[in-house]
Amino acid sequence: MRVLELIFNKFSVVFIFVIVLSGCSTIDSIFGSGMNDPANVEAANAAEEAEQMNMEDQMAMEPAAPTAEELLAQKDEALVEQGMRLAAAQTNVTSMREELSTLQQELEAAKLDAMQKQEMLDARAEEQVAADAESVTANVPREVAPDGGYGLHLASFELEESIAPGLQFLTNRIPVLIQGKPVKLSDVTVRGKNFRRLIIGQFDSQSDAQAECTQALLLVDFCEVVAFAGEDY
Repeated sequence: MRVLELIFNKFSVVFIFVIVLSGCSTIDSIFGSGMNDPANVEAANAAEEAEQMNMEDQMAMEPAAPTAEELLAQKDEALVEQGMRLAAAQTNVTSMREELSTLQQELEAAKLDAMQKQEMLDARAEEQVAADAESVTANVPREVAPDGGYGLHLASFELEESIAPGLQFLTNRIPVLIQGKPVKLSDVTVRGKNFRRLIIGQFDSQSDAQAECTQALLLVDFCEVVAFAGEDY
C-alpha cells in the first residue's frame, strides 16, 4: 500500500508539470504567439531599426559645431569690424576738434573786432564833443590847412598797440581810400585823456577831402576832414 502511494505521488507531480507547460504554451500562443516566433522577432528588429534611423535623422538635423578654423575666422572678422568702428570714431573726434578750433579762432577774431570797434567809437565820441566845442568857439571854417593839404580823420586810439589792427580794419573796409595813401598820427588830449588820431591824406582842397569823407561814411562809422599834420606812420 505504501508503494502504491509513492507511485501515485510521482505520477501526480509529472502530470502537474505537463499541465503547467501546456498552459504556458497556450498563454504564449494567445498573447504573444511566442517570444521566439519569427514574426515577433522581425517586428522587434524593424522597430529597433526605425528607432535607430529616427535618432540618426535627429542628429543630422542638429547644426554642426563650428571648427577651430571657423571660430578663428569669426574672431578675426569681429576684430576687423571693431577696428573700423574705432577708426571712424577717431575720425569724427578729429573733425569735431578741428571745427571747435575754427570756431574758437572765429570767436577770438570777433571779440578783437568788437573791442577795436568799441574803442574807436569811444574815441570818436570823445573827439566829437571836443570838435563841437571847438566849432562853437571858432565858428569859422578852415579854408587852408596849416601845413598845406587836408586829411581824413578816420579813427583815434588810446593804446599804441591798437593802431596797427585798427588801420588794417579800415583798410579792409575802404581799401581804395587808404591803400597807397600817406598816413599820419596826431596827438590830441580830450577831457584829460590822450589819443592818437589816424589821418589819411593828402588832399589839396577841403572840398575834395570832404567829398572823399562823404564816400567813406558809407562804409565806416566816422570821418572828419582835418589838417594833414602829425608824424608819419
